[in-house]
Amino acid sequence: MASAVPQDEPFGVAVILTDRLGRVLMHLRDDVPGIAWPGYWSLPSGLAEPGETPAEAVSRELREETGLSLSLTQRLEHPPGPDGDRVVFFTGFWHGDPATIPLTEGVKLEFYPPSGLAGLRVPPFVTEALQQLQDVGLLGGAADEVDL
Repeated sequence: MASAVPQDEPFGVAVILTDRLGRVLMHLRDDVPGIAWPGYWSLPSGLAEPGETPAEAVSRELREETGLSLSLTQRLEHPPGPDGDRVVFFTGFWHGDPATIPLTEGVKLEFYPPSGLAGLRVPPFVTEALQQLQDVGLLGGAADEVDL
């Protein structure tokens, strides 16, 4: 799916990375002023740099936050919210041992089952995207490898 995000508009990207148990990789963000969603559990994510495509931006953000370079599939675009932010979501699959994913930004990386996210502080745009993917059968339960 090609992105409809105009390249001259700022946008965010996020990756929903699942493991063989269907758990989602969550990233505990630093709790410092000046960053988006400080102290929240979020997906590996960030803002595109000028001139980057969504695919380029999400690959860079995933490398920066986890050290990983994986094949990803674009799944959905979150429409602009009240603040005007637009987010393009990608999915990917982690085949390895979760303990080997290096933390290169933030406080912690951890895989959670979708049902286990309810007790975490998660940004609303992340909750909505995960719910949309769960509603169409692309999230939850044992994960199948798709389009990677």
